[in-house]
Amino acid sequence: MAHRSKKTKLFISSCREGKKEILGVHSLTRQLEKEYFSTITIRNSTVCCEENNLVLEMKCPLSLHEVLFHMQQGTWGSCGLNLVSTGLPLLSKYMQEIRELNGAFIDVEELSLHLKDCAITIKKIAPESVENQLDTILTVLAENYMHITRNLSATPMEIFVPVYEEVEMEDTILRLVGPQTLNDQGYYFYWGLYFEEEDEALIYDLKNKVIIPGDLDLFNL
Repeated sequence: MAHRSKKTKLFISSCREGKKEILGVHSLTRQLEKEYFSTITIRNSTVCCEENNLVLEMKCPLSLHEVLFHMQQGTWGSCGLNLVSTGLPLLSKYMQEIRELNGAFIDVEELSLHLKDCAITIKKIAPESVENQLDTILTVLAENYMHITRNLSATPMEIFVPVYEEVEMEDTILRLVGPQTLNDQGYYFYWGLYFEEEDEALIYDLKNKVIIPGDLDLFNL
């Protein structure tokens, strides 16, 4: 499935040199469109102090079930495929190439995948976390598909990866229910789910494979 890439200008901030165009973005766009059968939009992050990082948006004309089926067949995306020469996931390889071209550390701040029936948003929680964990997150999603879709009865409109619960302790100190430190494994505790028939967000507990009420103070990093 071929898509024509839109030309996008992205810039690295530099106090002394002004703004420099980020090199390698158009190549990244073409590669991702080919592998994920998607139209790709790439822009700068608007998060404070992260303006040099990238936000990737994929629009794919498939349903969640179709994507997971083709992914497991090896005909969509790069899940399970590592480069023999580097042992890296493909997105990591492309991002390393961009960093080398620009001589600067550029990361993926957010990646969103918009399907016919579902939108999946993955947020950065540690350096290089999105590029390193994208394939694993999608594989885990496939493994939990039966539970997330309520035994195939409903597909969530939106999935947020990850979410954390903010809990107020007796001494008024707030802690996070989930990982004690933010690293790549923080993706595999709680995800946020929105269903069309629900007014509020729900939470998917990956460890126990259950959907729990969302009447909690949640935030998506």
